[in-house]
Amino acid sequence: MTTAQIAGWVIGLLALGLVVAAPAQAQAPEGAEAYWHHWRGPNRNGVANTDGPTVFSATEHVKWKTAVPGRGFSSPVIWGHRIFLTTAIIDEAAAAAAVGRRRGVSLAPTKFVVLCYDRGTGALLWERVAIETTPHEGYHRQLGSFANGSPITDGEQVYVSFGSYGLYAYDVDGTLRWSRDFGVKMEMFNGFGESSSPALHENTLVLQFDHQGDDSFLVAVDTRTGETLWRQDRDEGTSWSSPYIAEHKGRVQVITSAGNYIRSNDLETGEEIWRSAGMTRHPIPMPVHGHGLVFTVSAVNERRIRAISLDALGDVTGTDAIVWQLDRAAPYNPSPLLWDNELYLVRDGGLSRATSRFSAFEATTGRPYYLQTRLPSSYTVKASPVGAGDKIYLLTEEGDVIVVKRGPRFEVLAVNSMDEMFLASPAVVDGELFLRGYEHLFCISDD
Repeated sequence: MTTAQIAGWVIGLLALGLVVAAPAQAQAPEGAEAYWHHWRGPNRNGVANTDGPTVFSATEHVKWKTAVPGRGFSSPVIWGHRIFLTTAIIDEAAAAAAVGRRRGVSLAPTKFVVLCYDRGTGALLWERVAIETTPHEGYHRQLGSFANGSPITDGEQVYVSFGSYGLYAYDVDGTLRWSRDFGVKMEMFNGFGESSSPALHENTLVLQFDHQGDDSFLVAVDTRTGETLWRQDRDEGTSWSSPYIAEHKGRVQVITSAGNYIRSNDLETGEEIWRSAGMTRHPIPMPVHGHGLVFTVSAVNERRIRAISLDALGDVTGTDAIVWQLDRAAPYNPSPLLWDNELYLVRDGGLSRATSRFSAFEATTGRPYYLQTRLPSSYTVKASPVGAGDKIYLLTEEGDVIVVKRGPRFEVLAVNSMDEMFLASPAVVDGELFLRGYEHLFCISDD
């Protein structure tokens, strides 16, 4: 895999015009263990290239802890010694005087911010305000923010999107290389806020804009200039899912999960390859692929899991291209963890605080190893599970990190109290675990 191929995720768009400059020289990480370029890890499936710690707490094995300004639930991404993160800093005085939105927040001038931390010490290396503006729409008061989408990096540039508020490319030292304004003001279901992250393959960045307006679309841009390569309009309502790029038999497919259809588009041309109905409205989890299959899940009102062949062509709804399906145990928020031929899913209660359950399947057949197993307590898990070594990390809203043993039998290895709510998904790099809590960024290390 080339340095340019190692990358893939972010979110929405709208702000400045096009500004172009040459990218910085890439600094390759020390090895495969030294990067987590995509919010789902180096392989985009939730699995680390290294082991991670098992037993820790808010006071034990914390290498460093640093306060993160503002509010955001994006996940950290890492390249070498740099950690990239997004946040949004609201003018609190103006917000107190502003008129709120239903189930949302008061609208006030907001700074959309990109942060870079030193991986070894937690020190802030640089901070950039991508744009300062008053948002046109709010977000879910408990579970939302203006910075839900994670950055993504290819080691040369870091790409950050703030939904309707712009797509930005910085070099790794914080110099703005270009930015894009797509001219869209997304209207999200119930005003719950935006959260979709782009996928990256070589020099192409793909972004998904599904909302209640009449101008949903999928777009590909050139990472070197920010120029549009292609754009496909979509008949879709709100989704919070992110595009996923799958290479299969010499063709690169862009897989998107949305309320009307799961779709595959050709990365080079944007042409639709296949589609399938059958998911629920407003999906959140990102698809994942392996073994010639793409796995999609959603759980708004109903719970659905689908494994679809990447050999599909045309409309494959109800055909043999659907290799297996299950209408239970599907996540509402967390994305799937695909580990070799093991598919792990966290069933959560969506907007409620219903107790989460954990399931493991044989990925190629859908045969359950264990199904909707109870966690050690009445935990709520919104973050996506991550695997490292022989263990799986489940981060809870209650502030505990559950460590589960990988394999066909459910076994809890540890329950670690961190005393901070978690909604963002973790990263594991070079044996260390990085957690973005409600207020802090943590580095957990056995050393």
